[in-house]
Amino acid sequence: MEPESAGGPRVPHEWLSSGNDEGSPLPLSPAAPIARGKRAASLPSARALRRSALDLWLLNIAFAVVIGSSFLGHLKHLETTGPRGYLFAIAALLSTMALLTALLGLPFLAWAGVTRRVRRFGLAQAVAWAFFQVLLFADTRIYNLFGYHFNGQVWDLVFTRGSEDAVHFGWQVWLAIIGGLCGVGVLQYLVWARCLLHADVPRSEQPAWRRLLRPGLAWGVVLLPAICLEKAIYAQARLTRDREVTALARLFPFYPRLPSRDFATLVLGHDEPPMPQVESGDAALDYPRALPRVDADGARPNVLIVVLDCWRHDMLSPEVTPGLARFAEGCRRYDDHLSGGNSTRFGIFSLLYGLHGSYWFPVHAERRSPVLLDVLQQEGYECQAFTSASANYPELRATAFAGLGDGLHDEWDVEEPWQRDELAAAALVDWVRERSASGALDPWFGFLFLDSPHQTYSHPPGATPFQPSAESLNYMRISSGALREEPGLLLEVFNRYRNSVHHAGEVAAQALDELAQLGALDDTLVIVTGDHGEEFLEHGTFGHTSNFSAAQVGVPFLLRMPGLAPGVETRPTTHADVPATILEVLGADPAERANWCQGRNLLDPPGERRRVVAGWRELGLWTGEGVLRIPLSDRDAFEVEAYTPEWKLVLDDRALLDRHIEALAQLAHECRWFLRSTTGP
Repeated sequence: MEPESAGGPRVPHEWLSSGNDEGSPLPLSPAAPIARGKRAASLPSARALRRSALDLWLLNIAFAVVIGSSFLGHLKHLETTGPRGYLFAIAALLSTMALLTALLGLPFLAWAGVTRRVRRFGLAQAVAWAFFQVLLFADTRIYNLFGYHFNGQVWDLVFTRGSEDAVHFGWQVWLAIIGGLCGVGVLQYLVWARCLLHADVPRSEQPAWRRLLRPGLAWGVVLLPAICLEKAIYAQARLTRDREVTALARLFPFYPRLPSRDFATLVLGHDEPPMPQVESGDAALDYPRALPRVDADGARPNVLIVVLDCWRHDMLSPEVTPGLARFAEGCRRYDDHLSGGNSTRFGIFSLLYGLHGSYWFPVHAERRSPVLLDVLQQEGYECQAFTSASANYPELRATAFAGLGDGLHDEWDVEEPWQRDELAAAALVDWVRERSASGALDPWFGFLFLDSPHQTYSHPPGATPFQPSAESLNYMRISSGALREEPGLLLEVFNRYRNSVHHAGEVAAQALDELAQLGALDDTLVIVTGDHGEEFLEHGTFGHTSNFSAAQVGVPFLLRMPGLAPGVETRPTTHADVPATILEVLGADPAERANWCQGRNLLDPPGERRRVVAGWRELGLWTGEGVLRIPLSDRDAFEVEAYTPEWKLVLDDRALLDRHIEALAQLAHECRWFLRSTTGP
């Protein structure tokens, strides 16, 4: 036994440092001895373990609040935040961190009452809390850059094979993650051990730092009142559509909301007209409702689609993409064109399926190929796709190209994206050249995807016409807020992006030139476009996948085909129009279009329309007045938000939503049109 100190009985150090943690059941008193070889040691009491676990939980709440205070830094960028909003945000920070940490704190409290393995218990806490805090810190950096938190899209990126081709974090990020886990884990263990050593010491004899840890006071005076206050403010704001407050909930990860609408309807008698819901629910795919019938005597042009990743609408110019600007002179150019989404996943999906992005999830689950490619193959087209990024991420192999088999080429024995671009483009040209040399008479469909303009904006060394240009993307630096605080850094990153687009554009233009020299474009319908855009803080975020602004969903669109006069169109168009355009050129009946797609024919007379774009678990409805942001879940159906064309939140949106309630209802209908219930009538 260790002698008792003046501060009362202490937990022997060997219980914290010994490698053998197989103990007997916990004694009722910390003074009860247990023999361990030549030494006798006393196990800590269950009360001491619970108190130390509670202390560690409380300290981690404080630690999480310090880390999470980064979210409050975004308030200064919100022009509409008033005193009530600031009060809500501060209370919500305390509330959210307390509730999130409870996911670990409560299980550890329960475990503390029954465990016999003290050291293992301490190590488990240290590891779990270290992961929690490092993930929270990573979440603050993700939000700083992209404007959203850890979600299904982020986890899909982390765990999907092939995602390394799409995102390159760099050694600095991995060093920070590993170093953070190790450092925070050691600190957690040492703090817990210190708390355990003082757990049974009378409060009057404890050191000053220990007396400050008053869990009952912290919860009763600070945390529970903060939780009640912010939940009350949020519930009232949600019922009255007070966007100044409800929009702030997005600042915090996994913000826990109470079902205030149901409570108000059932208890308070408050009845708010519900928004139409676009949640697919428990439904299976019913796509297509009928295959398009193609005129046997219709035209059979070759089809070539060239897509540049992250090619935003204002990056088609003689300065940035001179080769494609020359090619555009012989094309029909659509200057008000939207991708079907703010990411490759939904952009390519809408381009080849002609469907709203809400259908991506059931299509992916059933690995259903697009009707466009099914019909082309049925009509004798040889179909090949060449993509410089892995088709495993995003999941093109399981969706758009599910029916191509060996016709999909996405493996290149080089490291840099710009090198893969060059190889993919060369492979496309070689394939067409070999077809010509062999005398093949059947038509062909070719798809070329160039990935280098995606982050980290890859380009050959020295190919930097835009200066100053960043040598690399250091995510640890740019996610710290440096992009907002250092205009020079933002310019360097933007120029790196433009340099990558410049190179990708020249690769695409060279491939088109070589195909033209072969005569392969004489009878070919050619489309050149982007999968989505790229934002550089124009609307507060960096990159893509975070909003439906023109910077993120607006893309260039060029169409060239035999008999089509060059020119510029300003009508509103979208990627979803491509399948209908191609198959109706082949002779499909426009009257049957609704059976297999949701787009229009780009060659039809212009007309007014609303356009639909998609993000992860949400849709955007582009109207003449702005954009409606619509969540794809029943839980969030009440949270439809309105934004101006400049992506400013509309605070008083009730009248605007009322004007578009029929359009929302129509969208909800369209999102269920190609689904069938799996739960019976």
